[in-house]
Amino acid sequence: MAIDLTDEERAYVAQAAKVDTGFLAACLSSLPYIAPPALFGAYGASIGDVTAVALALACLVALNLWWLHAHARSTALFKSVCAKTLAEAAAADRPDVG
Repeated sequence: MAIDLTDEERAYVAQAAKVDTGFLAACLSSLPYIAPPALFGAYGASIGDVTAVALALACLVALNLWWLHAHARSTALFKSVCAKTLAEAAAADRPDVG
């Protein structure tokens, strides 16, 4: 039984297999992206600068949109890999007619 995956799907599966799972790993990996605008917003709030707070909020919204876009792409790859895996499993379970 061999599943015919594209190079992009193979790369996705290899990357997913190497991901370190857990809450702490997820927090630490997103910290470099979230900390600067959050700290900038906190600084702006502490000095009463509405522009700094608005800019920090805009950066956080942009980061969330980027994150959603990246996950939508990986979700499409994941669905493709799952569909091919299910099709291969169904073909293996079917008795040979002949």
